Amino acid sequence: MNPVQNIQSDRQQARQLGDSNADVCFLALADADGKASVRTLVLRDINDNRFTLFINKTSPKWKALTDGTGHELLIWYPSMQRQYRISGSLQEVDGEIVGSNWQRRPTGSKYLDYVYEELGNQSSIIDSRKVLTDKINQLKQDQDAENMQSPPMVAGIELVADRIDLLDLNHQDRVHDRRLYIYDGGTWSSQVLIP
Repeated sequence: MNPVQNIQSDRQQARQLGDSNADVCFLALADADGKASVRTLVLRDINDNRFTLFINKTSPKWKALTDGTGHELLIWYPSMQRQYRISGSLQEVDGEIVGSNWQRRPTGSKYLDYVYEELGNQSSIIDSRKVLTDKINQLKQDQDAENMQSPPMVAGIELVADRIDLLDLNHQDRVHDRRLYIYDGGTWSSQVLIP
């Protein structure tokens, strides 16, 4: 059984059910000092055993990804009561792929990427929300969203999965089904775990 195909199928079903988590994931990171953090991100694509996310390199999470001591991706579909914890190696996505996908971003997100270039890094402190909204309004006057190009600090990463831990909570007797999938030599193997 291929757990990535199960995730793709569950994601499609979650979309059909209107699950608010259908297109998001939760990225847990440990920085160089081992300090843990977690954030919600849009899960852009799932292809083979690759899970794609877009990140701005001005974000603290970029430093934690590149210099940190650990990472794990969590997908949780409440509509189906299934959780997937995904581990593996990270690699940066080719800039041309990032640029073409960036064009499909919502307009507000495009302007935010420009804000990071002009106002300050993601997560930096500003005097008020008005400073941010004024900057976005100025950008809207100066830049037509249709003609904007991906700024150089926009990046994509792929988590290349080699380990997926599935927790399925869909059992009436509350004895959950938990399985560990390991990718080795081009195939997935599975083991049943005590939940």
